[in-house]
Amino acid sequence: MKTVLILIDIQNDYFSGGRCELENPIAAARQARSLLDFFRRQGWPTVHIQHVSTRPDSSFFLPDTDGIKIHASIAPETDETV
Repeated sequence: MKTVLILIDIQNDYFSGGRCELENPIAAARQARSLLDFFRRQGWPTVHIQHVSTRPDSSFFLPDTDGIKIHASIAPETDETV
């Protein structure tokens, strides 16, 4: 079995100014960052899941918007899978 960190939908639309702002996303991102730092120090793999909506009636995670970008606080490194 292999250990991997999967970070799902930590994207700009969930943060202040986004189209679907969540309650306290900064605290959640800090926790994710703590795990991400640990995995990076161990040299373990990390996968960033990025949601991009394909539904025509969707109100967030729209293609070609800043909202779909992974939040800067957990930005993937070049060797990490998105």
